Amino acid sequence: MRSYPCGHWWNEASHPSRVWIVLLVLLVWGCSRQEPLKVGFVGGLTGRLSDLGTAGRDGVLLAVEEVNRAGGIHGRTITLLVKDDKHSPDEAKRVDQELIDEGVVAIIGHMTSAMAVAVLPLINEKHVLMIAPTVSSDQVSGIDDYFLRVTAPSTQEAVRLAQVAYNSKGSRKIVAVFDDSNRSYSLRFVEVFGREFERLGGNIVKAEAFASGQDWRPVDIAQMVVAAKPDGVLMVAGAGDAAMFCQQLHKLGCHASVYLAGWAMTDEFLRTGGPAVEGVVFNHVFDQNNQSPTYLKFKQEFLHRFGREPDFAATYSFQAARVLLEALAKVDVPEPQKLKDAIIKQETFQGVQGDFTIDRFGDAQCKRFNVTVSEGRFVTTE
Repeated sequence: MRSYPCGHWWNEASHPSRVWIVLLVLLVWGCSRQEPLKVGFVGGLTGRLSDLGTAGRDGVLLAVEEVNRAGGIHGRTITLLVKDDKHSPDEAKRVDQELIDEGVVAIIGHMTSAMAVAVLPLINEKHVLMIAPTVSSDQVSGIDDYFLRVTAPSTQEAVRLAQVAYNSKGSRKIVAVFDDSNRSYSLRFVEVFGREFERLGGNIVKAEAFASGQDWRPVDIAQMVVAAKPDGVLMVAGAGDAAMFCQQLHKLGCHASVYLAGWAMTDEFLRTGGPAVEGVVFNHVFDQNNQSPTYLKFKQEFLHRFGREPDFAATYSFQAARVLLEALAKVDVPEPQKLKDAIIKQETFQGVQGDFTIDRFGDAQCKRFNVTVSEGRFVTTE
């Protein structure tokens, strides 16, 4: 092996061809350090379930803009690439592949459990980290893979909502209605709710499925519900469908208590439902009445940027983005396994409404709240 003093090495390297090689290596290395880090976001941005996707996109965008204003990560800005999965499994897989081909370091999404389940094989095959803001299906729980999330599994929500229905509201006879287009979430929710409700002494007298976007008629299902004469109705559906269903119950004079899965708890539900949704009950991970300084700051910044208050989808998408961006700041190279390891190692994260945890399987735990609609607003009751 030959060793050279710096001056001697440079003299040999000063041959024209060697100089160009050295300059080219330095140029490529210098430019690569300044290239933006690409992050993907995928959600349903069109169609009946688009309220989740647009809110999620805006929450992620706010987090990215915040980091970029502070100088980026290790001197590199973040470029957010946004895709619409159209709440279609085939489209979800197609746009995820597009993001992978474009070289994203991770994907934030999807916003519904059905889409997450559909893309999971692709994500794991390609070794791409995915962090889901609002996916809560148990179907993706307890698996050591490249899928992580920042919201708790829906089984906890279903159990607690059943307890509220039986213990607090006094319901004993319930009809369940659920959107089969998000079956991995909705059917499991109904099953878990039903088991707990019946364990307590109640009865699920009927469970009826419909498919959002396939010309379903809320009035027909509402008439079926009224005919069963329940004292409670469980609906697991998106905001628009849930609001229209509540309107039909209201028109038919149904006085049964209405219990909704957290999927529907968005501003669209309030706008579309109007007086017909007064008194409906949720159990949720989001407290719209939270008064902590961290949340109020986030709320004000979101309102200033987008002209509306954040809902649960925007809030949890902001938190999902923060989890990823903090991991990117910790690793030397933004590789999927290193990012995942950094997140799992941290375990406890500061959310805008309080701490939450992510375990070794990428499953989250966070505080839950009972929520009702009162005077056109979501009000936390305990």
